[in-house]
Amino acid sequence: MHETELITNFNKLTQSQQNRIQREIIDFCNLNDCLDDNRPYQCPYCHKKTKMIKKGFARGKQRYLCMDCYHKFTYDSHMITSFLKIDVDEFIEICIDTLTMVPIHKTTARLNRHKFLSMLEKYLESEKIQLSGTIECDETYVLKSSKGSTLKCRKAHHRGEPSRFRGISHQQICIVTTTDRNEHEIFLAVGQSRPTKDIIQDTFKNNITQRSIIYTDGTDCYNSLAECKNCKVVHLKGHQSYNQVEHLNVVNHIHSVIKNKLAQYRGVATKYINRYTALFVCMRRFMGMDINELYEKLAWMIRYPFAITTKALRNHNLFSFSLQE
Repeated sequence: MHETELITNFNKLTQSQQNRIQREIIDFCNLNDCLDDNRPYQCPYCHKKTKMIKKGFARGKQRYLCMDCYHKFTYDSHMITSFLKIDVDEFIEICIDTLTMVPIHKTTARLNRHKFLSMLEKYLESEKIQLSGTIECDETYVLKSSKGSTLKCRKAHHRGEPSRFRGISHQQICIVTTTDRNEHEIFLAVGQSRPTKDIIQDTFKNNITQRSIIYTDGTDCYNSLAECKNCKVVHLKGHQSYNQVEHLNVVNHIHSVIKNKLAQYRGVATKYINRYTALFVCMRRFMGMDINELYEKLAWMIRYPFAITTKALRNHNLFSFSLQE
């Protein structure tokens, strides 16, 4: 259709139809401007800032072709937003609601929340947090939960039911909390029952700085870690041995925060426990930010290279351990 014929047909339309076409043209122009602003600065596959040309569209997003490795990609390939079925602003609102403990009822919102939690877990792993100077280490225990799963080996436990074994047993999940006086924190579930020296050393040997001072309670599972990193271990057996410098007040407060948060969720399935410990670390890190600062922080974080589908999310990086009933 020629330009003159197109104009003639446009003039034959009613005023409301012309207005609708004008609005759609404006929306498409705004979309193209937005896509130009989100143009990737490098190829996500070869990581080279080579020449990129436009190559059609994928899921409504501008697709590019790298002239070096010949891979096709969009501006958010390998990012958590690449497989989203909702708007990015709506996803950030779900992230903010998760950080501020706002209840989420929709199933799709819960799935997107777990995408966000998985991204937080991966993000904290990539940071490789280093604890130095004065370090507090302690453990807390939560009852193992199979919430959301169907078990044939035993009858279902009622929520709030205590453990069937006295003391610390295989039905308790150990969460190790470590922090230094510079507000660097690591919360990780490491297994069932009491942790061993090998588990502690393998889990935290890359996060402890040489010649630090480790304050802990009477357990000796941190001794091999201290010997490996040439650190000094100070055992504080009870509150009567605390003073202004030597104490475990911070980790004890963290334990109460973790248990209160888990209670607000009405219990968390054990396989997802480390996703929620990562959430609690970020909650404490972002504490005091207003809503605008939090929005800008999350808009920057979702650009972290982590893409996952809903199908892969169900088995991604779950807390694994040998099941003992």
